[in-house]
Amino acid sequence: MKLPEREHYCYQPSYCEENIWHLCQQPEFQHSDVIVMASKGRFFPIRCQRKANTPTEPLLWDYHVVLLWHAAPDARYILDFDTTLAFCTPIADYFRQAFLDESLLKPRFVPLFRVMPSGEYAEKLLSDRRHMRDEYGWLAEPPPWSPTSVTESNLHKFTDMSDADYGQILTAAQLL
Repeated sequence: MKLPEREHYCYQPSYCEENIWHLCQQPEFQHSDVIVMASKGRFFPIRCQRKANTPTEPLLWDYHVVLLWHAAPDARYILDFDTTLAFCTPIADYFRQAFLDESLLKPRFVPLFRVMPSGEYAEKLLSDRRHMRDEYGWLAEPPPWSPTSVTESNLHKFTDMSDADYGQILTAAQLL
């Protein structure tokens, strides 16, 4: 089986929700799941991220979005544009390498995982990119493509782990 490669898909750093939204449009991923990671605190630590100084140094994300690809009945892979691991990594390997032992974290910083079908995510996500602007302008260079919405944003409903409107919220153990 040939695994997907990062270079073959739309990507813009700091816009994980849109990168994965575009991935959901690809026929090979239409029966996959989207995972939105966040915590009940303001951020959670994750290793193996390209923006970190080293792969082992935890980076603090307010949220992160990846794709859970069901390549075969017994083969599930995480597709993460921002990881230093392979773009397409078996889910157990990804979790083992990317996440800290939860017992080392305060409960509010333990990541939770909103899991939903890729088609639902592609249909429901609205982002006009307002979360990427402040009074001085863009926090990160915007993608060359149009946003998923021009006037609305419901991204906060996906990243707020106390909001149960979309998908199912799971712990790492439940997801694995």
